[in-house]
Amino acid sequence: MKIGITGASGFLGSAIIEEAKSRGWSVVAFSRNADRFLEGADEVRSLADPESIDLNEIDSLIHLAGEPIVGWWSKEKRRRIYDSRIDLTTDLVEAIAKISRSRRPSSFVSASAIGYYGNRGDEWLDEDGDVGFGFLSDVCRDWEAASAKADKLGLRVVNPRIGIVLGREGFLKRLRPVFRLGLGGRLGRGFQWMSWIHLRDLARIFADAAENSSSLRGAVNCVSPMPVTNREFTSIYSRVLGRKAFIPVPAFILKWLPGEMGSLFLDSQRAEPAALKSHGFEWNYSGLEDALRDVEGLS
Repeated sequence: MKIGITGASGFLGSAIIEEAKSRGWSVVAFSRNADRFLEGADEVRSLADPESIDLNEIDSLIHLAGEPIVGWWSKEKRRRIYDSRIDLTTDLVEAIAKISRSRRPSSFVSASAIGYYGNRGDEWLDEDGDVGFGFLSDVCRDWEAASAKADKLGLRVVNPRIGIVLGREGFLKRLRPVFRLGLGGRLGRGFQWMSWIHLRDLARIFADAAENSSSLRGAVNCVSPMPVTNREFTSIYSRVLGRKAFIPVPAFILKWLPGEMGSLFLDSQRAEPAALKSHGFEWNYSGLEDALRDVEGLS
C-alpha cells in the first residue's frame, strides 16, 4: 500500500509511519513545509495551499493534523483547535473530489476523540453512544461530519475516536515529572473514567483501518477494553514509578481553568471498543500496568 499521513511529525504520526514500514508500505507525509525531512517518509507533499493538495496515487489517507489540545484554552486557542480540524478536513475532502474516481484513495481515516461523548459518568459508551455537550464534543462532532462527506465520493471513511494515548511523549511526558517528584495525586474525587490506549496498539489500529477492511467503517473507539478510574490510574502509575501519590488536585481549581479546559481532567468517558472487538483486533497491551511498565521501560 501507499498511504498518506497528515500530522506525520507528531508522536502518533511517527508511530504509524513505523507500523506502515513494518508492513512494507510506502508513506507520503503531508506538511505545511514540503522541504522538511520526516524520518520514515518516502515523500513529503505540501499542505500549504488548499487549492493544490496532491492526493494522487495514494491508497489510503490518514488525517491526524490539528492544533494541539494541550495548552491554555484562551478564546484564540479554542478557535485554533476548532478551525484547524474542520477547515483542513474540508480542504482534504475537496482535494479528493478533484481527483478522478479511479485515482481516489479507497479509504479516509480521519481522527476524532472520545471527547465526542462528553462527561458521561459510569455509562458504558460504544460507538452508537450519543454526542455529548461542551466544546470538545462540538469539535469532534463537526470534525467527523466534515470527514463524512468523503463517503459520498466513494471512500470508506473511518473515524478513530482516540482515548488517552500512552507513550513516551504526549500525556505521560507531562505527567511523569510530577509523579517522579512524589507530587502526583487524583484529580477531583478521582471517580472519573479514563479510557486509554498504548501508542503501538493505536498505530496498529490506524494501519488496520487504512487497509481495505470492510469491518472497520465509521466511528471506532480506539481504547483498551479495560478503562480505569482516575483513582486507579494514579495508584497504578505511582506504583510503577515507585513513588507515593497523595497530593490531590481539588475539582474547583480545575473548574476555574479557562474555556472549559477543566473538562480535559474531570470528564468521565468509559468507552467500550465494540467495533474493534467485532473486527477481531487483539491488544498487545490491554491492562494498564503492563502498558505503563512498557512505556517506562520497566517490563
